[in-house]
Amino acid sequence: MFKRCLSVVALLAAQSIATLPVYGQNGQSSELDQFIEAIDVHDTSLNPRRAALDEPGSQRPWWRDISDEALDREAQWTRNQLDLLRTNFDLEKLDAKEQFRYRVVEDELELRLERDKWRDHSYPLNQIVGLHLQVAGTLTKNHPINSAADVETYLERVELVDDLFTVQVERMQVRNAKGLYGPKDVYPRLLEGARNLSSGYPLDKSSKQNPNPVWEDFEAKIAALDVSNKDKKAFLKRGKNAFTGPFKAGYQKLIAQLENEMNTTPMDGGVWQMPQGDAYYEFLIRQFTTTDMKPAEIHQLGLDEVARIHKEMIAIKDKVGFEGNLPAFFEFLKTDPQFYLPNTDAGRAEYLARAEAALDKMKANVTKVFYKAPPIDVVVRRIEAYREKSSAGALYESGSLEESRPGAALIKLDDMSSVPLFDMEALLYHEGIPGHHMQISSIMTDPDLPGLFKKSAWYSNSAFVEGWALYAETLAKEMGAYQDPYSEFGRLAGELWRACRLVVDSGLHYKRWDRETAVAYLNDNTASSEEANYRAVDRYLAVPGQATSFKVGMIRFEEKRDEAKEALGDKFDIRGYHQAVLENGYVPLWAMSDWVDHWIAETKAK
Repeated sequence: MFKRCLSVVALLAAQSIATLPVYGQNGQSSELDQFIEAIDVHDTSLNPRRAALDEPGSQRPWWRDISDEALDREAQWTRNQLDLLRTNFDLEKLDAKEQFRYRVVEDELELRLERDKWRDHSYPLNQIVGLHLQVAGTLTKNHPINSAADVETYLERVELVDDLFTVQVERMQVRNAKGLYGPKDVYPRLLEGARNLSSGYPLDKSSKQNPNPVWEDFEAKIAALDVSNKDKKAFLKRGKNAFTGPFKAGYQKLIAQLENEMNTTPMDGGVWQMPQGDAYYEFLIRQFTTTDMKPAEIHQLGLDEVARIHKEMIAIKDKVGFEGNLPAFFEFLKTDPQFYLPNTDAGRAEYLARAEAALDKMKANVTKVFYKAPPIDVVVRRIEAYREKSSAGALYESGSLEESRPGAALIKLDDMSSVPLFDMEALLYHEGIPGHHMQISSIMTDPDLPGLFKKSAWYSNSAFVEGWALYAETLAKEMGAYQDPYSEFGRLAGELWRACRLVVDSGLHYKRWDRETAVAYLNDNTASSEEANYRAVDRYLAVPGQATSFKVGMIRFEEKRDEAKEALGDKFDIRGYHQAVLENGYVPLWAMSDWVDHWIAETKAK
């Protein structure tokens, strides 16, 4: 069945290439809007998760075609779109907004083609995103069951999991034949995530008290369905066959492939160990930062920022009366019980209650720095069990205006000894308000934005998305946050962590550091626990380059704000600046910078 679904997708892709639209030569803005919309429609047609987000309640019994043949077709389609853009639109005949959009779309299409050249170098899975997690996330979060027809679609999708992972494993084996593997120390974390999703009742002999997390979600959806008990039993029986059959078989194939790679990989460090590894890392830096910075510049920037932040930390250390040096202060913060809640359900509940209270303060003060409050509410929740252990310390999950579903700041609480209270505020402001939630909910609900500009691709928008959230941690000070000096230290600790990422990521992949050297650098320069530092280094090994985007993005937001202040003087309004940097949706840093210059000129003219 999966092959049949693949052939349908292939036919759609072929048709989209064969029947290319012809646009007029007059450069009208409406025609460019149509062109951009066509790209978005095409992207959605190939991505079931994106389709579900665009049309809540609309489900399709298929997964994205990830075969090499499909990727070849997609690359050809992208080349055709780039040719169409350049052939059919005269940049000089477009207004300022459309010229801006033209250049952003052109840049995006060029980046897609460059990414495709490095297709096999890219690690197919990591601890944060990957097919092993996307399958579970799609079924639990993006496939509601409100009718018998939804059940049928859901079960067809579950039955295709084996075929899906068969294609994934085949692609991984192609990589291996070219000498391309992942770093050895990352595989245990990947295996942990995959095993968590392929175990538990009814997939193994566990009792019903230890259910598989995806099965548990399916059971809850069936229980809430408005059908007869007879139909519910029939659905559960079919579901059990699907989960114990193709769902489990697919994960087992992936696990076997990961185990084989772990035992045979020649890599124990950064991408420099790959064929053409240095050139690949230069591409990754350019991709993730959306700048022309070189790895050596990234490394030096990190060292400079670490030194600056350490000085500010020493000032806080002295303010609270701690008499030792900064490393001793770090150790005090890591070990003193006053900074941690019990590693119990009661301790987790108290943490979430405190977090909600801190976030409420931001909600009350949001219009100090924005024209409007976010259009969707935001709450705090614990990260789901199936991905918590291998997850980052905090994540953001977008909500839905149509479904009245709030956004969520998700916190990793499996080990409370690694969740210090002094970090809490910065975490919440990064993920919630004024960070990701303010940014993402504003963009996704803006009726004036083309759909393509509302879609965040982690590979091309990381500096904009994560740079904003890190900038927001400091912005929260202007909204009344960090009244306690330890919380202010926590904010600096968060910024220090991202500065250290510049050093460690480039250290691993450019300076040829080994894993222990990278962990030692974090141990010596941060207040984070050694276990958290190992987890972080393994993340940088698994997702090379992405960690550099946070600090580079933050600095660019701060620089443009300073430029705007200097240029506008009394006319500067921070609310207007924030609108200018967010009103175009997800764009590269160079584009954000250009639009701020446009806003400055318009403001001066007024």
